[in-house]
Amino acid sequence: MGLSGLAVDMGLLNLFYGGLGLGLTRSAILAGELAIINNFFWNDVWTFSDVSQQQRGRRQRIKRLIKFNIICLMGLILKVLLLNVLVNILHLNVYGANFLAIAAVTLWNFWINLKLSWRSTEVKK
Repeated sequence: MGLSGLAVDMGLLNLFYGGLGLGLTRSAILAGELAIINNFFWNDVWTFSDVSQQQRGRRQRIKRLIKFNIICLMGLILKVLLLNVLVNILHLNVYGANFLAIAAVTLWNFWINLKLSWRSTEVKK
C-alpha cells in the first residue's frame, strides 16, 4: 500500500510542482493529501479488510477515512516542513527530498493508524 501512496505522491508532486508550477508547499500538500486518500482506500480493502468487514457500511467507512485523514494530517505537516528544510536550507533535489520526507513519516502514520483507525470496536448489529 505504501508503494502506491509513494507513487501517487511523487507523481503528483511532479505534476503540480514541475508541470504546473504551483510552488513547493502547495504542491506537496495537494500531492500528500491525494496520496493519503489513496492509502486509505488500499488499506481499507486490503491491509485491514478484516476490520472493514466487521465495520460495514458507508457511515463506518467515512468515519475511518476521517480518522485516518486527521491522523495522517500530522504526518503531512511534518513531511511538508521537512521537505522545505531539505530543499530550501540543505538544497537537496526536490524529489529526493520528498522521498526522504515521506520515509521519515511513514512509520508514524502506519503505527498510529493501526492503533486508531482500524482497531476493532463494537458494532451494533
